[in-house]
Order: sequence, then C-alpha cells, then structure tokens
Amino acid sequence: MIDQLPKPFPPVATNESDDYNPGIRLFGKRFMKEQTVVEYLAEFLAVVASPKRLAGNEVNTPLPEMDVLKNWPPGVNLEYKPSIKLNLKLFAFMGNTPLDSKVRVHEEQYKKLLEIMVDNIKVDSYSEKAEDIVQHLEEFVSGFHGEGHNRTWCTQNFFPLDKDFITQETIWNFSEAKKEGVNSWKESIDRLNKFYSVSKHRFMARGGEVLFLQICNLMAQDEQDIKKFADGLMDSDSGLFTPEEYNLADLHQALQNGLTKLDNDYIAPLKQMVDYIEKLDEETHNMLMDRTAYNNCKWCPQESWPEGFLFAVELKRLFEAVLDPLERIELLMTGCVLQVLRSVSAQSARFLENNNVQLNNPLNYAWLFSPLHSATRQQRAASRVNLNTNLGRIQKVLRNNALVENAKNSTQKGDIYKEADNRYGHKLFLALGKKMGMIVPYTGPNARFVLTDQMLRYLVMTLIRPGESCRYDVFLQRVYVHYGIALEGEQLAEAAEWSGLLQNSNIQAPRSWLTEMLLAGGFLIELSDDISIVHNSFK
Repeated sequence: MIDQLPKPFPPVATNESDDYNPGIRLFGKRFMKEQTVVEYLAEFLAVVASPKRLAGNEVNTPLPEMDVLKNWPPGVNLEYKPSIKLNLKLFAFMGNTPLDSKVRVHEEQYKKLLEIMVDNIKVDSYSEKAEDIVQHLEEFVSGFHGEGHNRTWCTQNFFPLDKDFITQETIWNFSEAKKEGVNSWKESIDRLNKFYSVSKHRFMARGGEVLFLQICNLMAQDEQDIKKFADGLMDSDSGLFTPEEYNLADLHQALQNGLTKLDNDYIAPLKQMVDYIEKLDEETHNMLMDRTAYNNCKWCPQESWPEGFLFAVELKRLFEAVLDPLERIELLMTGCVLQVLRSVSAQSARFLENNNVQLNNPLNYAWLFSPLHSATRQQRAASRVNLNTNLGRIQKVLRNNALVENAKNSTQKGDIYKEADNRYGHKLFLALGKKMGMIVPYTGPNARFVLTDQMLRYLVMTLIRPGESCRYDVFLQRVYVHYGIALEGEQLAEAAEWSGLLQNSNIQAPRSWLTEMLLAGGFLIELSDDISIVHNSFK
C-alpha cells in the first residue's frame, strides 16, 4: 500500500480541474466508461501512427527513441496529430444518418462528393451506371465502420484496420452553427475550431493515450528494476521471459518494428481508394490539413510500469506471430482492453489501505473465471463473489486518504465521488468487461467472469512465444502471473480464499472446461492422461 498520490509520467503538473477527481488521479488521464472497445485501440494506434513531437522535436517513429524517453523534459507533454478526414467520413457515414440529424451544409457537400465521383467513373457497358458503382463503393467503405452508429456522422469512426482509417474525434457543434447561421461547407471548414470540436475527448477519451504512455513510462525506468522484477517472476518459470524481453533496448526495438509493420501493403488498393475519396474535394482536404492541431497526451501513473512491462512483452509476441493482419488487429483490441482492466485492478491493489493480502502473482489481485456455458451453481457463485470483491476494492481505494484530501481542492460542482465511481472506477471496470464479453450477463444481476474464445486465443498468443510450448500447469501459472486470472488448480483455490470463500472442491470441474476450449482451438497436445502441453504454432 502506498499512502501518497501517484506520481505522473511524464512529470507534468496535475492541477487541471478534472485532475482532482480520485478516479483520474489514481488511474491516469484517463480511462473512462464511455470509451468503447474499438475506440481504446483506435486511439492507441492514433498516437502510434500519427506525426508526433516532444519539446518541439519531431518524432517520426511509433515510439520516441530510447534516449528521448530516458531524458523526458519535465513539464512537457507528448503531442500527436491524427488526421480529421471529413470527406471520407461524409462519404462513408452520411448515407446512413437519420433525416432528423442531417444538416443542409453537410448534405450539400455529400452530394458534391458523389457528383465528382460519378463524373470520374467511365463505364463501357450500357447495363452499368456510374451512379450504381458509386453506391456500391459507398456501401463497401461504410462496411469498415467501427463505432458510433447513434452519433452524428463526423463523430463516428472506422475500425482501425490501417492508419488510413484512423481519424481524430470530430464533433459538430449544432448549437454554435445554428446561432451563427452557417451557410456553406467552406464556411464551416474555414472556422473549423468554432463549428467542430476536436479536443473535447468525449469518445476518444484519452484511454488509448494512457496505454501508449504506459509503454513510454516502462522504457524510462531503470534497467535493473526491470531485471529484478522479471527475475522474481521467473523463479518458478524460467521460460517466462527471454533476456531480449527484459532488456529495455531490445524490447523497445522489437516494439518499434512490430508497430511499424502494422501498416501493411496487402491492402494497398484499399488505401489508394481511401486516399482518393478523401481527396475528391482537394480544397477541403488541404484546408483540414492546415487547420488540424496537435493533441496533448496527458499522463499515466509512474507506478504502473510493472503492468506496462507485461503489456509490452505481450505486444512483442503478438507482433512476432504469423497471423492474418485483420486477426492481429482484433487480438490487439482484446489486449488493449485487458490492459485497461489489469491496470485498474493492479493500481487499486497498489494503493489500497490496509491491504495485507499477498498472492502468488505480482499484481496482488485475482480474477476467478468460470465456464461460459457449463458452469455449475458453485462455480457461478464463486466467480460472482470474486467479481464483487474486485469491484468493492476499486470503490474502496478511491477513498484512500491521499485521494480524499486531494479531491477537496476540486472546484467541480456535484458529487465528485459519484462521478469517480460511475465513470472512472468500479463501474468503468464492470462496463468495459461486459463490452468485451469477459463479464456476463450484459444486463441483469449475478454478473461473473467468463473466458471467451477470443481471450483464450490472445492469452496463448502472448504468454507462449510463437513456435514454443509449455506444460499445461505452467500455462495456468502464466495466466495468473500476467493477469491474475485463476482458471483451476491452486490458482483457483487461492483466488477463492482471497475472495473470502471457504475451500470448496465443487468449484473445480472434474473434466477441465479449459482443456476442452484449448483442444477446440488447436492449442492443446495431450501426451498422456497426466501430461498435456499448450502450443503456440503461429511462427
């Protein structure tokens, strides 16, 4: 337990109005309930792929170089500049916008884009019409929709398949536009910062920025601290990490390479089409390029470097696996959400007052998982109690003395702790877990932890290096070490005791549901009745 406020990384001031909120001050600026699964990944990749600068110096790589990270100037935020791409969004999303949400100047620009494209299409057959081809293209591009069906077209975003689909949050200011009486599309772009908001972070709420900063924070730590942490975890599992994984320079270079290769040439024709659509109205494109401002990455807790280290190693292995590029992005999305949940639980354990519980994992918390479909009544009950224990700890830690005293400096109106619980605390954990399917049911009582096929695939890909294998019991321990996830055996018993449950053999399945999932996924090799190995064949 730490009885003082978390230290920010980078070392910047934490005196903005919302910094006094206990949920933000503890977990970083910021993980927020309203941010969706897709948007955590999209924002993380926006920082990775966009032009960046630090203290006026350009950063042209996914991560800043090691010497920059080791000598980060105090009081300086990292800045990045994702594209806005209103032409592309208008073409893809305007057609599905409800009539009562449409604005005349937007409809006029939308029709203009369609007309330009129709004029540029040459057809050789009398049975084909340029208008039909444009409609098919519009439907095709809209199929890459990521999030925000119920929002205005410009506030929606794409699935982040590639950096060309990554755009900045852009919100149309209805009231301001109505008051000023905007008469044309050009006028709205001329006064971009008045009629569009690009810095409110309502949906891209900075969660992806925190994930990026956690990796930067890790790389800024002392090498010996990382080695000591890794050595302590390898006492019972010598294969948990390789020397290249806890050597910061090697890990940094591996992440640079992996993040660079996310921009794949296999979709070059699609990228060309996206670029063509965005430049249909080149005047708008150029004006947006000129008026796009840099976003500030804020800060993450400096103490969170252990979970940052685990996240970095997992990403390195995911980049090394031979995977379909789309599947890699989907697994990366799973990893980002798991990292948010792990960060909240680990930081809670770190700052929880009177926290004397010590577990056989470095994170000092436990998530007790149950089968999705075949769980017994005892298994469901045990997982439910464990989930409530985790939620209660998150709620309790926000009442840490240092956070309470800091919250008194806030000028926020209303109940600051209500907002902390609802948006940044235990309800964030519950809502995000439900969105990714690891907490069920989505609505109603008796919520519990479950393991999905996608989560299991991510765990195998990242806890076993591509082309390697480990014993089944070692895999169980690695899952527990990296995520505090208890699936069966001694980890399950420890998680039950940590949750205040009496020892009960009924929570252990006679035939492991996990082995059945691993067999179905092609990850388990049974050598005998007593010996099985888990294999990652994606080398």
